[in-house]
Amino acid sequence: MALFIKPHGKTGTEKFFRMIGMVIILGLVVYAFWMNNQSTLEKIQARNALWDQTKVLDQSERDFIQGFIRSMRSEFGVKVRVQIILDPITEQEVDPKELLIVISPPTQDVGMHFPGLVRHALGKEFISELENKHFENHYSDEEWPASLMTCLSMIWERLVNVESDQSVPEVHTEENDSMPDPESSAHKE
Repeated sequence: MALFIKPHGKTGTEKFFRMIGMVIILGLVVYAFWMNNQSTLEKIQARNALWDQTKVLDQSERDFIQGFIRSMRSEFGVKVRVQIILDPITEQEVDPKELLIVISPPTQDVGMHFPGLVRHALGKEFISELENKHFENHYSDEEWPASLMTCLSMIWERLVNVESDQSVPEVHTEENDSMPDPESSAHKE
């Protein structure tokens, strides 16, 4: 069975404009369907990316964390998961391209996994500070949500600064022969 859509009209011009109108309406319906699917997919991904067993986060804190997750994906291509759990932190399988932050307020423990390039950009000292000292003494007063948001802001700020502060290394040319060769100068006395 074939489906034929033939616009009705008295003149050729009227038929043409009706056909254009049908194409425009069909395009708008397809666009609206696509936008709805994108929105639904974003909501599902956001729900999977933030897992709060404690139910302590309010809506503004959840929105902030989900905004961080979306921004990291769109700006740096890094998938982020934030888990707030009631049990002790256990080892879990993590995608090498994923940033994972796990917080267990009852056990006062934090676990973080950074992808290789992000780990390199942030630096070992910065990551160690976040993992070992940033959340200290913030569990007893229920201040850990604010500490989590501060942690995410610090990661974002550091990555943005790394991206904008990188300088281009000087290229060695024949005109600039005064630059020593790094391999040969290491052993000279």
